[in-house]
Amino acid sequence: MSKITVKIGFVPSYRNKLRFEAWASTMYKESVAALSTVEAMELVTPHPSPDGKTLDAEMGYTPNGGVNTLDEAEVVAQYFAAQKVDGIIICPLDFGDERSAVKVAEKLKVPVLLYATKEPEAHTNASLARKSDSYCGNLSLASGLYRRKIPFHWAGLFFPGEPELLEEVDTFIRAVAVVKGLTGARIGQVGVRTPFFETMAYDEVALIRKFEQNIIYTELSEITGRAQSYADDDPKVLGVVEEVRGMFKSITVGQDYMLNAAKMELAIREFWEENKLTAMAIQCWPSIQKLMGLSVCNIFGRLTDTAALTACEVDVLGAVAMMTNYFAALGETVPHFVDWTIQHRDNENWLMAWHCGNAPISLAADPQEATLRSRTNMKGEETDPEGNPQAGLAQFQIKPGKVTFCRLVEYDDEWKMLITTGQIIPTDEILAGTWAWVEVKDHKKLYRTLIEEGFIHHVSMVHGDQSKSLLQVCKFMGIKPVVVD
Repeated sequence: MSKITVKIGFVPSYRNKLRFEAWASTMYKESVAALSTVEAMELVTPHPSPDGKTLDAEMGYTPNGGVNTLDEAEVVAQYFAAQKVDGIIICPLDFGDERSAVKVAEKLKVPVLLYATKEPEAHTNASLARKSDSYCGNLSLASGLYRRKIPFHWAGLFFPGEPELLEEVDTFIRAVAVVKGLTGARIGQVGVRTPFFETMAYDEVALIRKFEQNIIYTELSEITGRAQSYADDDPKVLGVVEEVRGMFKSITVGQDYMLNAAKMELAIREFWEENKLTAMAIQCWPSIQKLMGLSVCNIFGRLTDTAALTACEVDVLGAVAMMTNYFAALGETVPHFVDWTIQHRDNENWLMAWHCGNAPISLAADPQEATLRSRTNMKGEETDPEGNPQAGLAQFQIKPGKVTFCRLVEYDDEWKMLITTGQIIPTDEILAGTWAWVEVKDHKKLYRTLIEEGFIHHVSMVHGDQSKSLLQVCKFMGIKPVVVD
């Protein structure tokens, strides 16, 4: 997996157009130094012009390296646009200048984080004047964003080096990564939805309007045709077979599965690479069993583990949820596309997050105990016959830890995002497929919310608490958050 990064423009706003006050200069330097330490963020700043006068959009020059006038704002906005920033952070170094700082946000139309600096000790000279007034001026700046209906997140009052500021920035860049990742994404759709699942229905036009996304469609027979064109002794096929054999402690499926699954995986990856996809949703039953004589669950897990995010049962909106979790994780981990399956018999706040066997093996509680089985032989007590169309399910428990669930739905042009968290509870059970018992705070409330808000039985689950970042995503993208805490 590759680390996801975002490019963020810093807008240092100051008040006195005749000179850069010493305090503003100090806050500028300390802010840039602190923000530059945030991982996964490339910071872009305006620069002081060599002569202290020049405005230059190409070089990003303003007289003091900050923003105070509308002309300076135009220059900085042009510079940031040329640098292709994904978001901006605005800070009034002293009182600031509301018109110019807001103008940069108005021009760029990217996510905005706003924070203000704390007040230092007052002057001890005869005037007893304040040094900063960022607290006061920030209100004007925020109201300027508000009246222009520019979504922004208010981080708080900080001195630049405070850990709480850097935590806020980390949350923000994860949200920006989601906005960047969802916007203009290409989603592959292979085949048609499963015959019985109307729940997989979605509005392609709504995806275009909301996220500028494109659905890249191909028939399942096109993929299986590509797969069947590979020879059994093709080095690429044998290479995948060798990889898969090295992943599992126990494999009970036949050699015919190993070869056909390798061919199918290669064909899907070709489709992914040719179309520069961001995620996929693939028809995984019943046609694939008839066309290729296998189940594709483990293939989906292997694809997702390499950031080729793959949702089951042609759940395109499920793939969008997987992207949301993945980008919010900055590529540090991958999601598991699961069912809300059952409530635990004895623990009312435990639910089963499960799917047939599609989890990436990087999420296994103990990868050394992972097995590859068929649906009819999950105990591994039998040798699977050749030509078993139910072969190809990974079997392992998901590793423990805090997890975030995410699901998007769209009804009547309104987009909603479910956001809830839980804790994976490890057990000694051996169950079919890839699974975890997840303890949530209030299962009754969660389940009622799923039902009453129109969320379906599929959801994306990822390790970590992404709730703050996902709330910002909803704010920046005009999505209604449905939070169950």
